[in-house]
Amino acid sequence: MQEIINGLAVGGIYGLLAVAFSVVYGVLGMVNFAFGEIFMFGAFGGLVASQTNSVIAGNNVEGAALPAWLAIFIGVIVGSVVGWLIERIAYRPLRNAPILSMLITAIAVSMLLRAVATFLFGAAQVPVERPDLGDPLIILGARVQRIDVVVLTVAVLVTLAFWAVIRFTPIGRAIRATAEDKDAARLMGIGVDRVISTTFILGSAMAAIAGLLYSQRYGFAAATMGFLPGLKALVAAVLGGIGSIPGAFVGGLVLGISEEFAAAYVPQGSAYRDVIAFGILVIILWLRPQGLLGRREVQKV
Repeated sequence: MQEIINGLAVGGIYGLLAVAFSVVYGVLGMVNFAFGEIFMFGAFGGLVASQTNSVIAGNNVEGAALPAWLAIFIGVIVGSVVGWLIERIAYRPLRNAPILSMLITAIAVSMLLRAVATFLFGAAQVPVERPDLGDPLIILGARVQRIDVVVLTVAVLVTLAFWAVIRFTPIGRAIRATAEDKDAARLMGIGVDRVISTTFILGSAMAAIAGLLYSQRYGFAAATMGFLPGLKALVAAVLGGIGSIPGAFVGGLVLGISEEFAAAYVPQGSAYRDVIAFGILVIILWLRPQGLLGRREVQKV
């Protein structure tokens, strides 16, 4: 039970980031490798905002730091703006280019953002003050940190809200129509460029929230913090069925639980938990390429 609960918490973070990968892939048919760096910028945005006191209220005025909710909101805004700029500057000019060109550009943007973050914040880990939420809870004999409950709850609620937006709102219907057929959507009067930008903003907001939760759970932020979670979230998206929002989130949960069980019960499992994630990817691609909840794509002739 302890491993399941720990896995659900970290899996919720993977799931949020996997949903971001999944929705952009569904619309553009490309993997945005820069989501790992948007994840990182969201964490740093919240961290810098939370430490802002002298600018607003003078030098080191006690209690002048921004409220936690406002710092989190700023972190999400930072991630969303970074995602919008990436789409507008790097991807939109290549909209009609071969998919390989967009893939190479995505990798280049990821490396560029990591270098910018290293220049701005340094290469070392920056401590993040974890909230004091009280003593651990005892659930079915397992000691559960309250931050894990918060992380999982926020991840589930944000994913449900995002799914509801995609399913029931006009912009959500436009996103689904664009994902189905861009040319037909354009003929129906849908602004495809606007829809794609909105998709990137929503996906980037999800990635930024995941980064904020990650930094709070583990107590640090770093320029390279998004690399491995980004790759694992991509594994989760493929595991659940890339293009499916529920599938991507479920894939994140399955991956998180698998990692925790491997770390607990496999000899030297902590050293090999990353191998477990990519081993699962190989197995899924071999047995069920469309993922757990994905649908098999029909090859167009």
